[in-house]
Amino acid sequence: MTGGVLDDRIILRWRNLAACVPLLFFATSAFAQAVRLPQSYKSAALWEWNENVITDAHAQAAFFAFAAGHGINRVDIECESAIQNNQAALIGFLENAAGQGLKTELLFGDDKWVFPGRGYPHQGYAVSLTSKYAAQLLAKMPYGQPAAVHYDVEPADLPQWKTHQNRIALDYIELATKLERAARKLGLTLSVDVTYWYSDVLVTKHGVTAPMNQLVLNVVDRYVIMDYWDTASRIERQATTDLAYANGIPGKEVVIGVLNNCHQKPAQTSFCNGSQQHSGTAWMETVLGKVVQAENGNAAFAGLAIEDYAGFKSLGP
Repeated sequence: MTGGVLDDRIILRWRNLAACVPLLFFATSAFAQAVRLPQSYKSAALWEWNENVITDAHAQAAFFAFAAGHGINRVDIECESAIQNNQAALIGFLENAAGQGLKTELLFGDDKWVFPGRGYPHQGYAVSLTSKYAAQLLAKMPYGQPAAVHYDVEPADLPQWKTHQNRIALDYIELATKLERAARKLGLTLSVDVTYWYSDVLVTKHGVTAPMNQLVLNVVDRYVIMDYWDTASRIERQATTDLAYANGIPGKEVVIGVLNNCHQKPAQTSFCNGSQQHSGTAWMETVLGKVVQAENGNAAFAGLAIEDYAGFKSLGP
């Protein structure tokens, strides 16, 4: 073997080794990220109410980086404006989310949508966000389609709830029924945000009375409890009635949602509450880990949701 051939082979081997170094570094970094997830709970959904992550590339990149570092596997993305006025940007976001391994839900919300009627801001408008605009969106998407439409409509926040509770509750159930029908036609599921005390609201229709939580659970696919408190025992207690009923309905999903935005009243409804013992990311992770352990035995338990991105990223340790 001549010296020239030997030198060429040595150079070739070094080139091959050098080429492998970036790949090795990438694989090592990816592995480190995979095992460095900080939370002790299983993956959660995350509410995002700001549409700038749809239209702003830098905000979107930051959002996906945050989701990857905090065990987020599902994004409830508010898109009422984008789905009507900028579907191209929304499609880009949804496709990028799918590329990150994230499921998505199209999030919409307004309490006034409870009221029957055809135009904005009534039921007809709320339904059109799915039946018209989501249908248009899906027709353009061979990849990255959302898993669900997600409606945050809270009738108890309306002033009419105090004077006409039964009527408003029936209107809400009517809206949920229309939304479920529209979602099913598109092959989507329907998620709704609900308060934990709907089981205490008795609703009468045609002379028959039943708890509101049961009437809503009978209609929707995914029942997301705004189970806002800062201790595992309170969160679990508030979800018990809903889970017990949903367990008897095959395929029904119940998600337990928690809050991390500051300046709430009462303060204990959020993990940002100013206390030294029950505030911050570490405490939230501990609580959510306990909730998952307690609820995993329920057939209907479908995981956790965290409200919201803005609150979470500023929550602090």
